[in-house]
Amino acid sequence: MSFHHQLLTFISPFSNMLRLLGKNIGLSYESQLRVLAYHDIPMSQKTHFSNQINWLNDNWNIITPNQFESMLLGDMPITGDNVLITFDDGFISNSIIAKEILNPLEIKAVFFVVSDFVDLTSNSNSRKFIAKNIMPGQNIEDIPEDLTNMGWKDLKELVKNGHTIGCHTKTHERLTSDLSELDLAREIESSAMKINKKLGIKVNHFAYTFGDIDSFSQEALNIASKNFNFVYSCIRGNNAVNVSQFAIRRESSATKNTSNEYRLLNNRAIDMILRGVFDSKYSKARKIIDSWCKQL
Repeated sequence: MSFHHQLLTFISPFSNMLRLLGKNIGLSYESQLRVLAYHDIPMSQKTHFSNQINWLNDNWNIITPNQFESMLLGDMPITGDNVLITFDDGFISNSIIAKEILNPLEIKAVFFVVSDFVDLTSNSNSRKFIAKNIMPGQNIEDIPEDLTNMGWKDLKELVKNGHTIGCHTKTHERLTSDLSELDLAREIESSAMKINKKLGIKVNHFAYTFGDIDSFSQEALNIASKNFNFVYSCIRGNNAVNVSQFAIRRESSATKNTSNEYRLLNNRAIDMILRGVFDSKYSKARKIIDSWCKQL
C-alpha cells in the first residue's frame, strides 16, 4: 500500500469522530453521491471484497444505477451517503463476484466492458489483449494466468440479474486528441453498437479508459455525449452538487502490485476516499472536464 493510503488508515478514526461530532451538534453535513470503480477482483481477494461490500452496505447507501441516474439528474433528492458500484474492463472475476456476492445482497452495479475484449474465447488471446491494450507495456508472461475476460454469455447473465452494462471503448484505447475523429468514433460508437446488438439493450453509460484527464479529450467527449446519457471518468470527487452527467467523478478502489494483481484498499482507506480526503488533488482535472462540458 502506498504511503498516502497508509496515512489514510491511520487518521481515519479521528476523521470519523470529528465528522460524527459535527453532524450531532448540527454543523453542516454535505450529502455524498460517490462512485466506486473496481477492476479485477482476484480470487485471493474475494473474501476481502465480500467484507468490504458488507461494510459499505452497513455504512453507506449502496444505490442502483437507476437511482444514481435520478439523483444526478435532479429527479430524486440526494440525502446522506450514497455510493454506486462500478467495474471496469470486463474481467471474468466480475461475473463470479456478481453471482456469489452482489446478487444475494440485491446490489446492482454497472459493468463497463471493452467490446473487443469480450469477443475473445481463449485464455492466451485474452492475456495478450491485456498486455497490449489494458496494461500496455507489459509482456504476456507478466499477466496473471487467471486474468481473463467475460464473454457475451456472462454479460447476458448480468443483465438478466438486473445489472447495467456500460461501454468502455472497443479496444481500450486512450481517447486523446491525437486520435482522428474516425478513430474516436470507432472506439466509442462502434463499441456501443456491438454491445447493443449482442445484448439487445440500449447502452446509456460510458467510462473512458484509464480515467485520468490526459487520457480523454474534448473531441472524444463530443462524440461520447451524443451516444450516451452518462459519461464517467476516474477523477475523484462528489457528484452531489452541480456535476454534469457527462463529467461523472469516480473513486479508484485498488492499487496494482508488481505482479499486475489488483489489491483492494482496506475499509478505512475507502471510507476516507469517499469522504473526499483526496478531492482537492483532482480539482484542476475536474475544472478541465467541466469546461469541456460547457462546450457541448
